[in-house]
Amino acid sequence: MATPNIANVATVKPVFKAGELGTSAADLCDVPAESCMKIDSIYVANVDGTNTATVEITISANNGSSNYGICKDLVVPPGATIAILTTPLYLDETDSIRVSASNNSDLQWFASGTELID
Repeated sequence: MATPNIANVATVKPVFKAGELGTSAADLCDVPAESCMKIDSIYVANVDGTNTATVEITISANNGSSNYGICKDLVVPPGATIAILTTPLYLDETDSIRVSASNNSDLQWFASGTELID
């Protein structure tokens, strides 16, 4: 595995992912080998009309060995949507972003970006 050369990209692929958050951490994004990913935005919405919930998002820059917080226990009020990331973030191959929530099924997430394949 080598860091992809983004000056000589073979394929540029738009990426949109979405899901429902649970109390166990799950991959929002796991960059495949020979790729890098530009994440343009991450949003979290509280679809529960009554209860507040919290979200935790971590990033691993070393194949899951260590995780670093993007946000921890960020409160998402009922019916609200919060922009977590509004400026681009580049991830190298095997980097990942993981998400979890305080309650099952109260929060949904969506993210968009571009996968650059070497």
